[in-house]
This record gives sequence, C-alpha cells and structure tokens, in this order.
Amino acid sequence: MTKQVVEGHRKDKMKHVNLSDVIVNDRFRQDYGDLEELVASIKEKGIIQPLSVDSNMVLLAGGRRYKAATIAELPTIPVVIRTHVDEIDSLEIELIENTFRKDFTWAEEAQLVAKINDLYTKKYGMQWSGRKTAELLDASKSQVARNLQLAKAMVIIPELVECKTADDAMKKLKKLEEDVLMNALRTRQKETMAVDHADPAVVTTQLERGLKTMLKMADNNYIVGDTFEVMRGLKSNGNIQIIECDPPYGIDLNSTKGSKDSVTSNVHSYEEVDSDVYPTFLTQLCNELYRVAGPDCWLIFWYGPTWQSHVLAALKAAGWLVDEIPAIWTKLQGQTLQPELYFARGYEPFFVCRKGKPIMAERGHLNVFSHAGVSGKAKYHPTQRPIPLIREIFNVLGAGRQHVFVPFLGSGATLLTCYELGFTGFGADLNGEYKDKFMLAVEEQTRQQFSEGE
Repeated sequence: MTKQVVEGHRKDKMKHVNLSDVIVNDRFRQDYGDLEELVASIKEKGIIQPLSVDSNMVLLAGGRRYKAATIAELPTIPVVIRTHVDEIDSLEIELIENTFRKDFTWAEEAQLVAKINDLYTKKYGMQWSGRKTAELLDASKSQVARNLQLAKAMVIIPELVECKTADDAMKKLKKLEEDVLMNALRTRQKETMAVDHADPAVVTTQLERGLKTMLKMADNNYIVGDTFEVMRGLKSNGNIQIIECDPPYGIDLNSTKGSKDSVTSNVHSYEEVDSDVYPTFLTQLCNELYRVAGPDCWLIFWYGPTWQSHVLAALKAAGWLVDEIPAIWTKLQGQTLQPELYFARGYEPFFVCRKGKPIMAERGHLNVFSHAGVSGKAKYHPTQRPIPLIREIFNVLGAGRQHVFVPFLGSGATLLTCYELGFTGFGADLNGEYKDKFMLAVEEQTRQQFSEGE
C-alpha cells in the first residue's frame, strides 16, 4: 500500500501555514479519542509530525493533530503539501497515516476500505476486484471481504455501528440474517398448515401430508405461556405417564453461560427465577407436578447442585417417591468460566422420582448416561440437551405408547424425542422464539424420516 502512494514524480514540500487556511472536508475518522495528552504535548513542544494537505490546502492526513492544534489555539502548523493528489490518493494517505497512529474504529476502517474499493472499481471496471484491493492495502483477502460486507451492511442496518468490534458486528449481522431466514421459513410453514387439501382434485405427496400433520401437531403440543397456567387447566391424576422437568435453576445463568451482552449468546431470552423466591417456586412446582401426574408416573427432575437439598425436600413433601442417589448425565467435555479455580463442569444431575407403581422397561440400567452435548452451531437454547440422551432415558423408563408432559419445553428436544419414539407429548414455555426454532427442527426431522423411509 505504501508503495502505491510514495512512488511517482510528485514534488511534495513542507512549510508552515496558518491553521485557518487548512480546509477540512468530510473524513472517515469520526472518533478522535482522548486528545488531552496530545493537546498538552502540542502546547509544550509544538507539532513534531507535519500534517498532509493537497495543493488546495485540503487536509489529507493528521485529523487528530489538526483537532488538537485547534484546541491548543496554534496560529500556524507545519504541513507537507502533496501535489497531483486525486481522490483515491487522499483516501490511501488517510488510511496509511492512521495505520501507524490511533487505530480507526472498525466502522471507519470498513467504510474507508469500501470507498477505496469503489473508486478503483469505477476507475478500472471489471478488471478490479476485492483481491486487488487487498493487495493494494497489504491486507488479507478475508479481512477486506469482511470490511466490504460490513460497510454494505451498515447502510442497511445503521445500528451495527454500535457494536464494539468488527467481530461483534459480524456476529450480529449473521444473527439478523438467521432471524430473517427463520421468519421466512416459519411463514412458509404456517402457509403449509393453512392449506386445505380436502379437494380430491388436489394431488399431494405423502411427504406433504405427513409434514402438514406433524407441523399442526407440534404447533399444538408446544404451548407458549406460563406452565403453571397450563397445569391449572389439567385434571388431577390424569393420563400422564412421564414428566421430564428441566426448570429454571435459581442461578444467574448469564454469568454461568456467558455474558448476556454477547451477540451470540442464546441466554438473552431465557426466563430465570430469582434465588430469593426459588424455594417457594420449587414447592409450588413439585406440588402441581404431583397433582397432574397419572396414577403411575415417572418424573425426571433436573436441578442445579446448589439447590439439591431444597429440591429433594420439595419433591418428597409433594408426595413423590425419590431415589435419593441422583442419576448423572456426563457430557464427555466440560467448561468453566474460571479454569484457574474450578474443574470444568462435565456432568448434570437429575432425580428419578415416581408416583404410584410405574415399572422400568429396561431394568438394571446404570444411573450414568454418557452423551456429548449439543454442538454450538446446533444449539439454540442455553440448556438444550441432546436427543440421544433423552431417548436413552425414555427407553429405560417407557414401555409402549407413553404420554409425556414437559413443563419447561425450552428447545423442544424432548418433544422431538417423543415424535421419534412414537410417544405423545406436550408442554409449555414462555418464549415463543424458542418455539419458532423448534418448529423448524420438527420439519427437518420429518423430512429426514420420510427420506429414510423411501
């Protein structure tokens, strides 16, 4: 990049000029940072590094020094007058100058790189490319491509500028694109469910009929609302044979799973229960689960180890018969936000409880279930569990066509497991955003099942 600027036969010269003679047009740098130290230095020692201007005294480089000189009320400043400078040259000079001084904000850099790319494209037409811009700026092709993408996106989505880093901006952009795609897919799903094929003249495939049936069933099974309201509408001692309960843990999930301010965090919409009301919450939950459970019913109750004694007491007080030795899901890999203090957390416990006299379908199974967690790309809920884990637990407990209740549906992975095993299931969750992603997973699962059956 530097080579492009300094080569040639320009006759640049340095001189002192009146500060008021320098013309400052629109510049890509908007954030000049803290000028206090620079102003103090200029007042004491003057400007050591001259500013760059063109033959018309338009500022090319040295915006921070110009701003500081203005604050310091200097009458004159040293400048290098560069002759034969076109628009592309001026942009390059501004970029070069700031490469070795206070960094541009990521947004300023992206906009400047995009402007340089646009000007060269206009000058050379189809012969110019992002690769050549990367060579010109002595930058990687991927870096330039990212800058070009962000510059274009900021025009359409101005709020991207508020992101702290280019990485955050790219993650936010990706999430917005995923949201738009998901909304489009959900709209198409709703249209599929709304189509009436009662007319015998309308020919539909087996996949179309099956997909419509599954989507309608899943839509009814996943209730968006308060689970306590849902349970109030259920009769006592109903026909529920298995309850899989993964309630809020009464912890600060944001600090446990990562900052809620992180662009890629899937914790944003998760509904937690404050620790000061958690014991009351547990008591109410365990009592209601016992009431709606069938006469012979299994309960899988996940919990945070911090609350183990409270959970055990609440379950027993509600009438559940609890195996006091908890079962364990080992994840094969673990994580912790403070590796210098703690082991990586590689397991989660759950109590196996029963009402009445349910019988295990698979007897003598170990109380340890080993399954890898859901990968980052596939995970859309902070506590999403892998289907193979739930499948194994249900195969141990269930026999025949079970009716499953999931009071806190979250990702809906338990319902997906039910559909796979031929069980019936339903539940609730406060967050409709998770339901949207669950519905897309239902469609994917259905299409895969039909594909495998062909």
